[in-house]
Amino acid sequence: MMHAEAHERRHAPRFDLAQMVRIRPFDPDLPAEYCTTFNVSKNGLYFASSGGHYTLGMMVYVTADFQPGSPMAHSVTGAVVRIDDLEGGKRGIAVHIFSGSSPKAL
Repeated sequence: MMHAEAHERRHAPRFDLAQMVRIRPFDPDLPAEYCTTFNVSKNGLYFASSGGHYTLGMMVYVTADFQPGSPMAHSVTGAVVRIDDLEGGKRGIAVHIFSGSSPKAL
């Protein structure tokens, strides 16, 4: 019996990069979260969260290198495309970035 190979959907290489990001759901009733990425690419990022409010397809704003009050803060939009269970009750969240302009290093 042959096993089907997993289809690689990524269009850009990933880079291991610990970068502070602010993730803010479009839904104003859900909390914003400050996280550190595990890896990033031109059109996505992956981070760990202890929040249980993320769902597949959820739209979020992503601000890279977030510093409160910074005039340089620039948000892009994205959608949650994968959720993994991690150790310690955390979840790995993959976000695909839609915006034409990307934050630094994404």
